[in-house]
Amino acid sequence: MNAIEKRRLATGKELFTLSNVLAPAECDDLIRRAEAHGFTDAPITVGPNKFVMAKDVRNNRRVMQDDPALAAELWPRVAAHVPAELGAYRPVGLNERFRYYRYTPGQQFDWHRDGAFLRTPEEQSLLTLIFYLNEDCVGGTTDFMYVTDDEIRVEPRRGMALVFSHSLYHRGAPVIEGTKYVLRTDVMYRRG
Repeated sequence: MNAIEKRRLATGKELFTLSNVLAPAECDDLIRRAEAHGFTDAPITVGPNKFVMAKDVRNNRRVMQDDPALAAELWPRVAAHVPAELGAYRPVGLNERFRYYRYTPGQQFDWHRDGAFLRTPEEQSLLTLIFYLNEDCVGGTTDFMYVTDDEIRVEPRRGMALVFSHSLYHRGAPVIEGTKYVLRTDVMYRRG
């Protein structure tokens, strides 16, 4: 596999891609794993342990799995590329709660910000981590607004990871043709 390359998408913001994080065979295996589990409608979070279906905002499907082994396997690949410090927080690993998302034509996750995963009062997620598992679709970009003067669009590239601050306003744009698969988790940080 080729070396991982980091590409910053904005100055002064945590928003970057990492190429070559997953091999094609790994992407295929993760898609198979998710399909075997079975996708369900994905709700939106509106508060602590509060979820609602809002098809006008989000109509993609998902699989949610806790997988500490996968978190441990993927963390060394991205650890050297994430900020070593965010305020008083230092990175400690990946959230073991993985969300596989599948988008078919017309499906999207409209403009939103991601919420933090709080493990303890001292440990929480600060960055979103999305792995693109395929690229054979039309549309389905991940778009960012209010980061620079122009909207930023990230095209799905198989094996690439996208890392960004939870606070950045973004969307999963509608897929026009084909199917888009991503695997989402978070980078966990601990105070001190």
